[in-house]
Parts: sequence; C-alpha cells; structure tokens
Amino acid sequence: MIRSMTGYGAAEADLGGHKLSIEIHSVNHRFAEISVRLPRSLSHFENSIRTLLGQTLGRGKITFNASWEGRDDGGRRVRIDVERARKYLDDLRRMKSALKLNGDFDMNMILALPDVVVSETESVGEDDTWVALEAIVRRAAVDHMSMREREGQALREELEKRLGLIETALTRIEEKAPVRPVEAKEKLVARLKPLLDGVEVDPGRLAQEVALLAERLDCTEECVRLRAHLAQFRSLLTDPEPAGRKLNFLLQEMNREVNTIGSKANDAEIGSIVIDLKDELEKVREQVQNVE
Repeated sequence: MIRSMTGYGAAEADLGGHKLSIEIHSVNHRFAEISVRLPRSLSHFENSIRTLLGQTLGRGKITFNASWEGRDDGGRRVRIDVERARKYLDDLRRMKSALKLNGDFDMNMILALPDVVVSETESVGEDDTWVALEAIVRRAAVDHMSMREREGQALREELEKRLGLIETALTRIEEKAPVRPVEAKEKLVARLKPLLDGVEVDPGRLAQEVALLAERLDCTEECVRLRAHLAQFRSLLTDPEPAGRKLNFLLQEMNREVNTIGSKANDAEIGSIVIDLKDELEKVREQVQNVE
C-alpha cells in the first residue's frame, strides 16, 4: 500500500490537569524533516517526540505542534529568593569595607545577581508525564497516518489509470512497429527507381539495406523493457514498504525507453504516440512526487 506524504492528524487529552492539543501536518519532501513546537513546560521532551515521529511517520516535511487549552504556559510563577539576596548584600558590604570602596548598592544591582529572581515553571514528573504525552502523540500520529493512507489509495487509483493509458499507447506502438521495415523498404525502392533509370536493383544488395534499416527501426527491446517497468511499477503500488524513491527511479527508466522508441521509429504516427506517452509519464511523475 502506498502512502501520500500529505496528511493531517490531531489528538487532545488531559495532562496534569490541563487539556493538551496536538496537531501534526506533513507535505512532501525528499527526506524526513521534522519541526517540533512545544509549550515551555514540555520542551524537554522535544528529542523524544522527534524520535517517535521519525520512527512512525517516515518521509515528509512534518510539523508537530502542541499547545495547552485554558492554561497560560508563558505565565510562569516568579519569586525573589530574599535569603540569597541578603547573603549577596552582606558579602558585598564586607567586600566594600575591606577594599575601602565607594558607592551604594541599589535594587537593580541586587536583582541582576545570579538566582536572585527565580522562575518557577509548572512541571510534572518526567516518567509519568512522558507516558501520558507519548500516548497522545501516538494517537495524533495514527490519525495522521490514516489520512496519508487514504490519500495514498486515491493516488494509487490515479496512477493505475495512467498506467492503463500508457499500456494502451504502448500496444499501439507494438502493433505499428513490425510494419515499419516493410514501409521503409517500399520507400527505399520508390526513391531508387527514378535514380536507376530502369536498371534492375540487385536483390541481395536491397535485402542487405533493408536488413540494416529494419535493425535501426526495431524498437522491440525498448517496448519489452517498458512493459516490464510498467509491471514492476504496478507491483510497487501494492508493496507494504515505502516505494516513492523506487517509483521515481522507474519513471526515469521508462522515460529513457520512450525517448529511444521515438528516435528509432522515425515515424510520424509512432512519434505522435510517443508524445502522448511522455505526457502521461509526466502526469505520473507529478503524482509520484507525493508518494512516501
């Protein structure tokens, strides 16, 4: 089953007496790029969440956002450690007396000293909090993956449709290709007749030239390889493993075969079919860019 890299998932639950809401967004990306935004009180769990998302969601540009509802996480309690400030002040006065210094100590100077103003963040125990937080993150990730799988199913249906059109066009080429040597022979004879002015063409020489023409015009190998690539492409659409990179590689090979068919055939009708093939392959490529 293929999955899209575009998805959205959300979950919310009570954590430490407050409601925590989580949202996960993702869009297509060559690699796994994860951005995590957390409230200050949960910021120390960032690495754990990043690891969990990397293991669960795979490739894509993933944005994780968690926020409290009904709680001001920025409104942290602040207190002044009066005892510490008193000790600082006593030490400063002794130093002033010992060194015979001038000047007074003001409030700003005291408050600027280390750990006099203490910020108290509401925090919850590490282990218990992580167990609860992990459960919420996993729920959001499952919701997110469900959407990616639904999108993937729609992508698969679209790709199957495009593959069918490509196979139909390829069949037309396979039907037309064997006729090309015969047409080439007739054109060659038609060109030679006015030039030879009634002189009979050497059948052996003519057969040799026709054989060379047939070899140059033969695109059987390319058609066989293209059909094999199409079969492998279909197989990857049902593979349980992420197939986006493999599908991209196959598309490059399919384009190469189509280009060779066009250059070998040297025929207006086949050339027109090749243009249709390249158009369909481009549409497939655009869709595959969003496959994980």
